[in-house]
Amino acid sequence: EREAELIFRGQQYVEGIRLYRQKYGRYPMRMKELWEADPRVLRQKWTDPITGSEEWGVVFLGQEGQQVGGPGGPPAPGQPRPQTTPTRTPVFGDRGLGGRGEKVGPIIGVHSLSTDTSIKVYEGRTQYNEWKFVFLEDQAAGGNQGTNPDTPWGQPPPPVRSPQPPPPQRTGTPRY
Repeated sequence: EREAELIFRGQQYVEGIRLYRQKYGRYPMRMKELWEADPRVLRQKWTDPITGSEEWGVVFLGQEGQQVGGPGGPPAPGQPRPQTTPTRTPVFGDRGLGGRGEKVGPIIGVHSLSTDTSIKVYEGRTQYNEWKFVFLEDQAAGGNQGTNPDTPWGQPPPPVRSPQPPPPQRTGTPRY
């Protein structure tokens, strides 16, 4: 249940970022801007259901382009995952970054700070802090806001197009 709630709340932040970008023409620079926007872009200040904290890891513009699992997406079945060194993502909260001040920049997404192993595999990831909820401009333009947890790597399924029948042809003379 907490994993499903994490996905829901992460997608709420994605929607809030989309609305903020639409309203102000830019990305929020601090999480506080999302929480205090008027009119509101978030229904509430969501807590991370895994950690129980109001602090989230933040994904800045430019970080979403990092590929995990090598070029072309996740590793093929049976192939080992490449070893990576995790990097600390800035954390936003009432305390800032351990008293060193808050890092700011164009925010495009959030993730949990928990490094626990998940039960569910989300977009090929098995640790909560790897579950990234990111607003991508090209997805919004295509009508897909956020990611689809039921497909690998959040890719939407290809559209199903059924052939359109030809319009009916009228023959003969009309009856009055």
